[in-house]
Amino acid sequence: MENDLDKALQNLKNAILTKPPKVQGILMDWINKWSKYIVREQRFDSNYLPYYKRGDIVYVDFGFNVGTEYGGIHYAVVVETNNNKKNGNILVVPLTSLDSSKKIEDIPVTDVYLGENIIPWTTAATIAKPNQIRAISKMRIVKPVKSKDKKASLTGEQMTLIDEKIKSLIFYQKLDN
Repeated sequence: MENDLDKALQNLKNAILTKPPKVQGILMDWINKWSKYIVREQRFDSNYLPYYKRGDIVYVDFGFNVGTEYGGIHYAVVVETNNNKKNGNILVVPLTSLDSSKKIEDIPVTDVYLGENIIPWTTAATIAKPNQIRAISKMRIVKPVKSKDKKASLTGEQMTLIDEKIKSLIFYQKLDN
């Protein structure tokens, strides 16, 4: 077993060393965080977290992912309709800001423009990324994790825009001829 572990770690080290220095740093940071998650999950109890309801904005560490999967620390919106506090997972759609050099027309067809001043802590325009919807462990939520933490939510209209985009991405829509 130890020999297999040594081989796996050497393969990981070799893979990391093929990346540019910035990516190497990000990967090493994520490996350290991921190690802490592994230890923490033994004592993690989602009952101590606040109840997250549909439309709540949470700050999430998506970690380091493969290819174009969303990664890093970003805001996300809870899309699940009835998440139980005992459930250690939650379904979210990542949120991002519209780059100041881009216009609304530049937003990919898979994304949803939500408007400006959506997240109270920023004035940037907010975009939802429904094609990156995912279930995450509640351990990945950075904030809010205490009842005194500031909270923000999307409106019903904004959630409907996200719902419609999710439907169009997932379900086949037969065209009328």
